[in-house]
Amino acid sequence: MRYALAGCFIGVLMLLPTSVWAVFPFQVEDTNTQGKGNFLFELDGTYSKLRNGDNTATEASGVFTAGTGDHTDVILQVPYLILDQSPDTGQYERGIGDVQLKLKYRINENEVNQSSGFQIYGSFPTGDSNNGLGFGTTMFGIQVMDQQGCCSNIYHVSLAYEIAGADVRKGHYAENYSFRFGLALEHKITEVFHFLSELAGSVSKTKDKTTGTQAYTQPYTFMAGFKYDIFRTWYVDLSLRAGLNKDAADYTTLMGTAWRF
Repeated sequence: MRYALAGCFIGVLMLLPTSVWAVFPFQVEDTNTQGKGNFLFELDGTYSKLRNGDNTATEASGVFTAGTGDHTDVILQVPYLILDQSPDTGQYERGIGDVQLKLKYRINENEVNQSSGFQIYGSFPTGDSNNGLGFGTTMFGIQVMDQQGCCSNIYHVSLAYEIAGADVRKGHYAENYSFRFGLALEHKITEVFHFLSELAGSVSKTKDKTTGTQAYTQPYTFMAGFKYDIFRTWYVDLSLRAGLNKDAADYTTLMGTAWRF
């Protein structure tokens, strides 16, 4: 059971949406896009202590975002994972995880600072699934999001559904899936210093690769942190995410930096 829960958590960890401008360390996605001809490069890191046992998961990601249109972004994420211990081998493992490719589109933005959008994304089996570093199959997801600016606050909400590629081909849409949701707040304390908070969760159903048994998890988390704009095109962030139930990691520390050009 300990390794089953660890495996479910690490699987969700690898599928969490990666940041675009001002998103990380949120799990909730925003609607902002870079604009045609603009680019963003990020370096993000997380360290998670699992609730059951002494297992830890560390992830470092490089993320490149290209604005291919006024309202469209293409995003590439390459993660590197360190598992101590791996849920598949029970040993220390490290290596490249499953690479993710995303297409994000902002549908609208009106005069009262409200906007909406959607994101289609997939992960590819570049990680070693035998060592717990990947799923061993293509994963697909779709996400819808909305945000509202008001005074010094920006509110974000998003909903996402993810499924394995093999299940899509067979029409087994309820075999292995993850449904994620969350609400986030970004509060501008000063022009360069922002407070971040988020309440997020997911409902997942996964099949164990060895035994074939189904596992249901419903992790819920709360995150608080800050973002500091060093320059208009460069920011850093630091935050702490706490698990609110037994399915979530005990805690996760997150830090990142991004450059826009």
